[in-house]
Amino acid sequence: MNKQILIVEDEIIIANSIKLHLESSGLQAEIATTPEEASILLADKTFDLVLSDINLRHEIDGITLVQEFVPKHVPIIFLTAYSDTETLRKAELSMPYAYLLKPFHKDQLLLTINLSIARAHKRSILSSLATKRTTEDIVLSIREIEIVQCVAQGKTTAEIADELFISPQTVATHRKNILQKCGCRNVIELIALAIEKDWL
Repeated sequence: MNKQILIVEDEIIIANSIKLHLESSGLQAEIATTPEEASILLADKTFDLVLSDINLRHEIDGITLVQEFVPKHVPIIFLTAYSDTETLRKAELSMPYAYLLKPFHKDQLLLTINLSIARAHKRSILSSLATKRTTEDIVLSIREIEIVQCVAQGKTTAEIADELFISPQTVATHRKNILQKCGCRNVIELIALAIEKDWL
């Protein structure tokens, strides 16, 4: 399946030129000329990469747009006519995969896009493998599984303590340790993991 690229560029002639070049190279591209258009497209569709001008001549610039609307796993390439330290430092907070200074060669753009997508794909695979290894290595005791089952049933710490004939403090300690052991930030994540691991 062809990779989907979102071009965020308020100069329509430049945007169309980039789109034509990408499509002639086997990529699919859509254009947003305003942050509002970009935010709607990002909400409705899945893109493999976002190519965004920094200066969009709107209240929201390209950097803010990326920070607020682009999913973290989607690689970003910033286009800019500015190379000053302040602009680059602000853009760096969005962790872009690359910057291209205008004017740029179209072949350089295509190479940068392909490398960025490849890097993002590799990072995604490594992240998935790490998560899989982490969850596979989790081993809970019988008592801990009993507590997880009670938590999934919506029981309070006091109710779990009464059911298992242990003190509320012990239940609280178990709950904290279980969350840490499972790498979960909250009960919702814990229940999702419990379903995956057939603890319920």
